[in-house]
Amino acid sequence: MKIEIIIIGMLVVSLSGCVNANIYPGTFKLSVPPNQTLELRDDGTYLLIPADVKYTEKGSYIKKGPKIEFTDALGFTEIMTITDKGLLAANGNLWVRVPKS
Repeated sequence: MKIEIIIIGMLVVSLSGCVNANIYPGTFKLSVPPNQTLELRDDGTYLLIPADVKYTEKGSYIKKGPKIEFTDALGFTEIMTITDKGLLAANGNLWVRVPKS
């Protein structure tokens, strides 16, 4: 019985690592002009806050290797590339990671 509890515990820990591999939490600012914020949350959702907050966008994201795929509430997708400077959008916009305070 004791060994079964240990095995179940190890399985839970290993599976939680698999789920976390698909997320990339953090806060990013658009580099030019820096008036937009992109929050990638631990639960796989995102919040895009533009200069005019009435156009805030919500959706989900998933990390796929060096890329992040975003899907908004209407089902539209966008893919960004993870770089050493931040997230690079297909249109060339760079989202710079905000250091944790």
